[in-house]
Amino acid sequence: MATDSIAIADSAGNFLKDVDAQLPIYSLAKPFIASAVFAADFDISTPISHWIDESLVPRCADISAAQLLNHTSGLRDYGALPEYVEAVRSGQPAWSDDTFADYTLRQPLLFEPGEGWSYSNPGYWLLSQIVQQECGLSFDDAIRQLVCQPLGLTSISVAHHQFVDDLPEYPAEWVWPGVLKSNARDVVRFMHSSRTRALLSNLTAVSFEHPLWTAPHYGYGLMVEPGIRYGHNGGGPNYSASCFHFVETGLTGCVLMRAHDEDAAMKVLLEEIAEYA
Repeated sequence: MATDSIAIADSAGNFLKDVDAQLPIYSLAKPFIASAVFAADFDISTPISHWIDESLVPRCADISAAQLLNHTSGLRDYGALPEYVEAVRSGQPAWSDDTFADYTLRQPLLFEPGEGWSYSNPGYWLLSQIVQQECGLSFDDAIRQLVCQPLGLTSISVAHHQFVDDLPEYPAEWVWPGVLKSNARDVVRFMHSSRTRALLSNLTAVSFEHPLWTAPHYGYGLMVEPGIRYGHNGGGPNYSASCFHFVETGLTGCVLMRAHDEDAAMKVLLEEIAEYA
C-alpha cells in the first residue's frame, strides 16, 4: 500500500517530511467540526433544543452540544446498520437527512445523556447544523471562514457528490457529517495549532480494546492517549487517514493513503514517527 500524502513537523512546526496530495480524510474531519463549534463561540453546555426541534431529536432538551462533541449523548450511529451497509454496497443514492434521522436521531437513546460513551456520526451532523445556524453560514463557508482561513490552510475543501475518481458510486453525501479533502501538511498545521489543543478539555474514557491503544479517551473531537498522543483517525471506502500530535517528542504527523484497512494510515504514521523520535 503506497502512502499518498504524508507530513511530519517538529515541535516548532518545521516540516521534516512532506509528500503532497489532496485526499479524503473521512472522520479526521471531526476535530475540524469541533474547532468550528468553538470558533462560533456559543455555550456548549446549552441543550441542543435551542437549535434542534424535537421532531428531529425527541430528547433534544436533554442533550447538550458538549455531549455531541465527546460522543456522550446516547445518540446512535449508522455505520454498522445492515440497511446502510446494503444501500452503500448496492450503489443506491445517498440517504436524505430525513432517512438518516429515521434510522438514528429518532431512535431511542443508547443510554441517558452523559452516562455512557458511543461514537455517533449523527451527533457531528447536528453540530454542523448548529454552527450553520449560529453563524448564518453554509457548512463549506463555516469550515473555510472559522477554521481554515485563520490558520492559513489552503488545501482543505468540503467534498460534494463524487469526490474521487475511484469511488463513482459512493457520493460524499453517504458521510452524513460531511467529507473534507486535504493534503497532509494542512492537517498537521491544524493539529499542531493552539486551537486544537483547546479541544483537549473534559476527556472521557472509552471502553474498547485495540492493539494500537492502551488507555483510549475522547475529548472534544479528539482521540486521546493521555500523556502520549492526541489526534484522530479516518477510514472509509478506499482511503485511510491518521493525524496525531505526540506529546513527549512534540512531533506532529499525518498520513493519508489509499487503503481498505481503516487502521492502515495510523500504522504507517507510528512507524514514520518512530524514525524521528
